[in-house]
Amino acid sequence: MTPRKIAAFVACACLFLGACGSRVAPLPGTQLANGQLGTTGGGTGQVPGASGVPTPGATTGRGGIVEPPSSILKPGCKGGATDQGVTSSTLKLGLIASLTGPLPGQFDSEVEAVDSYFRAINDAGGICGRKIILEIRDDNGNGTTNLNLASKMATEDHIFAFVGSVSAPDDSGIATVAADVNHKYGGPYPDLGFPLTWKRTESPTNFSVPGAVQHDVTGEGASGTKWLNQQFGIKQVAIFWLRESEVSVLSAWGFEAADIKAKLSSDGKSSGVTICHEQPAGVLDSYYGNYVSSMLADCDPANGPIAIYTTMENNANIKLANALQQGSVTLCKKVGQKDCMVFAPTFSSYLPSFITGARAHATEGAFIAMPQIPFERLSQPQSSWTPGTYELQRYYSTLLRYYPRPHPPGSFGAPGWGSADLFAQAAAKCGAALTRSCVLNNLRTWPPYTDSGFLSPNKPGDHTIYHADLLVQVQNGQFTEVNPQLKSGPSGAPDFWDDSKLFDWGIFWWCHQDLFPQSANADKHKLVYAGRKYQVTAAQCAASNHQT
Repeated sequence: MTPRKIAAFVACACLFLGACGSRVAPLPGTQLANGQLGTTGGGTGQVPGASGVPTPGATTGRGGIVEPPSSILKPGCKGGATDQGVTSSTLKLGLIASLTGPLPGQFDSEVEAVDSYFRAINDAGGICGRKIILEIRDDNGNGTTNLNLASKMATEDHIFAFVGSVSAPDDSGIATVAADVNHKYGGPYPDLGFPLTWKRTESPTNFSVPGAVQHDVTGEGASGTKWLNQQFGIKQVAIFWLRESEVSVLSAWGFEAADIKAKLSSDGKSSGVTICHEQPAGVLDSYYGNYVSSMLADCDPANGPIAIYTTMENNANIKLANALQQGSVTLCKKVGQKDCMVFAPTFSSYLPSFITGARAHATEGAFIAMPQIPFERLSQPQSSWTPGTYELQRYYSTLLRYYPRPHPPGSFGAPGWGSADLFAQAAAKCGAALTRSCVLNNLRTWPPYTDSGFLSPNKPGDHTIYHADLLVQVQNGQFTEVNPQLKSGPSGAPDFWDDSKLFDWGIFWWCHQDLFPQSANADKHKLVYAGRKYQVTAAQCAASNHQT
């Protein structure tokens, strides 16, 4: 999309209402004025740190104006100072994100999604008349800073809850403060945001939408890998991950287990898939050419079709795509194509920069499995929209209302929007007697959450990763949905057709270590089972062989 088309896209409301017929793509954005971050507070309709930015109007959707539902606003409900961070007129929340540092640009969309959601709530009157004050802080991707900010928010700013926080070092800071097992910080605090460490994932006060990685639970489809392996007849798999991120490492090992399990023979001793290459990479590594050379040395095309799966963040995925192109690797663009490799990063690369920030055509053909409905849905005729599409439209039009020049709203933007919505619903259910205890109890018993079908369903209190997704592929320089008319997914979210039953990959690995690359098995023992007396029985091993 050219700059001229992008400008027209922002200006023309009919485009984000899906009536113009042209393809909708996530928008390139600009940095906030002077790099400043603000607070939601009064719902001014301005970009934080900027001045005089006009509001493009109310959010719209099916039937006209879409405001937050009355079940959240609770008209006529009035409460007092019922807990820390709560007064009769305000509700104070905190958000910590890595906006600068080693992962620049990865989480901007989540911050803007959360902020936009709460601004819309405030403009409609607040929850029980309480306007939300959202304190936004940047930890620069530093664990010590994350801890200091989380501590200050709890003990000095006196927030009620954390909503929308997303940061690589969240185990050292927000996970500790939110759970507050020693009551050092005046907690515990509800924490709704996408965790990037297992400590925060498994925290009893964290509730992530659409789910989060656990130590040893993953999906048999592992973010589209099972479907891709079947479609392309994959026999060899190369896995790339970031050594600095436990979630990235654990996800990669889960991918390995899923690939091997899907092709496990009935005797439980052999597999049709070989993990031909494992590659930990560093966030600050600038050259991936040597990684690709090592992969090509380990993965011989004569041994069968090859898939490259990564659990890295977007900038690292771009570096890998560039190196693959420079290494003369051709990416598969369609089923049946010969002499090519499947390339599939996780949804962290559902951003325009994955295409525009790479070398020309370097990401062409790449697949991305996603736990959210893609923005491309908005270009379809409204007659084909599902309930989730209308929620996507509400998110996008609300974003443009408060951020007329947003950062690209892909990647973590949808989980951010869902986190804000889930918190608002849980808080509204408490009504006038709003307390942290009430919100936590609501979240622990919440049924499977989809945000009206916009997100893959997941029960927040289960603390597990999502079990269904859909796929997009880069075609002709833009994201194109794979099987957009296939609506065979789970109840309440039929768009997410790529089902991925959860299984304990730790048990499976324990029982089949001979099928895994030996290079990382010592690390798997150390990380997955550290501090545990994990004994696996023969019956558990037999059960782990079962294929769905």
